[in-house]
Amino acid sequence: MTDLVALKAANAKRWVNAQLERRATFAAVAKHLIDPNARGRYQTVEAKTGVPWFVIAVIHEREASQDWTGNLAQGDPWNRVSVHVPRGRGPFRSWEEAAIDALVNCAPFLAGNRDWSIGGTLT
Repeated sequence: MTDLVALKAANAKRWVNAQLERRATFAAVAKHLIDPNARGRYQTVEAKTGVPWFVIAVIHEREASQDWTGNLAQGDPWNRVSVHVPRGRGPFRSWEEAAIDALVNCAPFLAGNRDWSIGGTLT
């Protein structure tokens, strides 16, 4: 069994020691993730799930390249039944509905997380 306390501590230490490379690329992506329109949509999902908006933004970038037609769970179109893991999700009426489903009903069930420290978030 994984020692989550130790893993969270290790991840927090990794964060402190991390070195940012490709600063220009990172800055361009970050600018889109904090755009007020995007942030508002992420905050809508945060209000329903408890998952911080910035975590949702990063997941959205990872899974769907911040494409609003892509499901937060795996990047598949949210208006169709998903074919990638998690399979069989949807269709949904909106990106927000799909995102809430992903955070509440799909592993790792992030809406149940209460530790949003940097170590807890990275874990």
